[in-house]
Amino acid sequence: AGEFQIACEEKEAVVRRYFAGVNAKDREMIMSCFADTVELRDMCGISRGAPRVAKASGMGDRCMEFVAAHPDCEVYFESPPRADRDGRWVWAHWAEKGTWSGESCGVAPLGTPLDVSGQTRFLLEERGGEQRIIKQVVYRTFSDWENALQ
Repeated sequence: AGEFQIACEEKEAVVRRYFAGVNAKDREMIMSCFADTVELRDMCGISRGAPRVAKASGMGDRCMEFVAAHPDCEVYFESPPRADRDGRWVWAHWAEKGTWSGESCGVAPLGTPLDVSGQTRFLLEERGGEQRIIKQVVYRTFSDWENALQ
């Protein structure tokens, strides 16, 4: 395989590892996928896509808050991570299932189903000899827990 293909495969592997970290409820695994500073754009949230910056630790914390609310959460791919033709962005179409059965961020569970999906694009760059996510742009639906937080 050529250098370009190898770089694309490395980036796709980081994105798969991020989602595997969510399924494993493994904060360290999730954090290892991100650069120290990450730009986020949530195109469907109350921020309406305004860029915001988070630390890798904040990304791990937020995921842990989500899985605390949905302890049986399972993420699966509608379309697995794929690098675009230029090898810059990795795209993934994902879905999550489970139940809002845990308390998180002071919000008591309602026992409603978790049935959300979205498409995320990830921009990765080499940091410290490894590919890391530096930017994440997401279009998605929201869980009842997330709606309760807004």
